[in-house]
Amino acid sequence: MIEPRSTGSRATGSRATEAPREQAADDGDPEVAAIARDPGDGRIAWLAGGTLLAVIGGAAASYPVAAIGVVVGIVGVLRWIALDRGLRGISVVRRFERERVVCGDPIDVVLTIRNRDPLPVPWLRLAESLPPELELRLPDGSELPQQRETSIGGRAELRNGWSLAPYRRVTRHVHLVSGHRGAYRFDEVHLAAGDLLGRTIAEEDRSMPASLIVRPRLVATTALDARHDWQGERATRSGRVEDPSRFAGVRSYAAGDPVRRLHWRATARLGQPVVKRFDPARERDVVIVLDVETRTDDRRATNAESRQREADRFEELCIVAASLARRFEQDGAACGLAAASFSGSNQRIVFAAPSGTAGQSGHLGDVLARLGPYPSATFGALLAGMSRRVRPGTQLVVLTVRDPRPWLATARQLTRSGFALEVLALGEAAGAHARAARQVGIAARAVRLDSGWRESRALELVG
Repeated sequence: MIEPRSTGSRATGSRATEAPREQAADDGDPEVAAIARDPGDGRIAWLAGGTLLAVIGGAAASYPVAAIGVVVGIVGVLRWIALDRGLRGISVVRRFERERVVCGDPIDVVLTIRNRDPLPVPWLRLAESLPPELELRLPDGSELPQQRETSIGGRAELRNGWSLAPYRRVTRHVHLVSGHRGAYRFDEVHLAAGDLLGRTIAEEDRSMPASLIVRPRLVATTALDARHDWQGERATRSGRVEDPSRFAGVRSYAAGDPVRRLHWRATARLGQPVVKRFDPARERDVVIVLDVETRTDDRRATNAESRQREADRFEELCIVAASLARRFEQDGAACGLAAASFSGSNQRIVFAAPSGTAGQSGHLGDVLARLGPYPSATFGALLAGMSRRVRPGTQLVVLTVRDPRPWLATARQLTRSGFALEVLALGEAAGAHARAARQVGIAARAVRLDSGWRESRALELVG
């Protein structure tokens, strides 16, 4: 059986800003914790009662009473053995078919229970609390009533029950749906077993660590025409980045050239200093700079409606960032991500260096799954520090829902230093924010999702 219900259970399944370190797969059985038993479990009473009934029935020549006494005594012996064994013969394995999914994808949880004892287990119950962001699909395919808010304060417990024959192994699949981006960790499960009379034989908490990464949803970005001129057919306002793997010859040394660029053999042969020359790179580095702050003023929202609106804005930012990362990867760009946010690590700045390797957009999706909505530094400080993190010529795509005027001076300084910077503004005032950036010479566009972040399918250009 599968029974979702509200709980105060000690078993934990929670959303975390960072997934725990993955453990190596272990084919053996998990270690069993100490058995907690009640001293007044009634074993002696069963044996004493059965013996007394058998003696009385024999003395009175009442065979039915004697037979009842023998049955009660046998039950007492079996209960004694069961209580002594407890849950030591029960092994439980819980695993996820996929540890990384996209928001909205189904999640298949596999529970394997094995009884290694020659005695049957009349009933066995496993209880584990679920993060409220994971929605349970019942065995008949029906859905529980969905909670539509982004932040859910309640918790739910998933209960599974079995009856196990001797040496029997049972595998059960539990189907969940990831309704929210995040990094989730699972640890303790509560295990309890009982006898035919419904009394608990033993119960314990077992540690079964596992992690689940739910990446943001992906939407189409064709409205932005995100394909860039990677081959250099059009003129650019800033110099293109040279690719050190594409050697193109030598040229005379000029003041300001780094010493490491000197071609020593050619310098010795020609009698004058010359430096190596490289062709421009065919790819351009792109870094998505995410402004995680969603407040439109300096005050934190106090009512539930305002907090919900801020949380939804942050989810929209994460969806747009993940979708752009996939688009840049498809276009052959080396994409990275930067954000001033708490993500469960000691670093105040989350930075994923640009990379053109396969699967980079998935890696950035993992980073976005761990991001929290509270900034760890000002966005102006994050933007100013990009000149030390990436090389000149890198394209910076800024995603924000706020007024860009406080940091437009920093953006202009970056453009004068050789960075290509573009602002993508979201939110109710996206059009006004984009116009404010364009007035000072910064490329900017206003965008929005075609629907709520849970149902959206495409990104639209609105200004």
